[in-house]
Amino acid sequence: MGHNITAIILKDNYNKTVAESFGLFGKELPFSLTLFHIDHYQTACWQYELKTIGQLETSITDNLIFPTEIAISEVVKNISINKKPLYAIIQTDYFGGVGNQYASIYQYKNNIDKNAKTINQVLIHLGVKRDGEFDEFDTIGLGNIRSQPDIFDKYIDLADEYGI
Repeated sequence: MGHNITAIILKDNYNKTVAESFGLFGKELPFSLTLFHIDHYQTACWQYELKTIGQLETSITDNLIFPTEIAISEVVKNISINKKPLYAIIQTDYFGGVGNQYASIYQYKNNIDKNAKTINQVLIHLGVKRDGEFDEFDTIGLGNIRSQPDIFDKYIDLADEYGI
């Protein structure tokens, strides 16, 4: 069975109305975390719409569609109750146990651990404590979130319209 998601995982509370205005629909997770599915077309559109320039620092160098637009930090700041929100950007792409996962951990615009490249490593920064036989990934139920929702096609067209 496959696993293919791209998401922001935010620590602590957020403003649901503001999140939805950015096309973010939260899925509550344990440890005061919320998962928001995202897509690289969506984050490119945010970059264009917010007129931001630049990229978040990441250690991910072998994945051209891992979202790093600086606009992500602005969106997260707008939806979070914290002025310097703590969040991770994660991505999985594997089938039958073969494939890759990517992750970076941020406090607002700053990558707080450039050595953290796996989802379990960033989840530890977000306060996840593994549950016995389960790793951090399965402790918060990410193993059950296997694919992206069908809401991102509109961003492909919008990115084309913006010329990005």
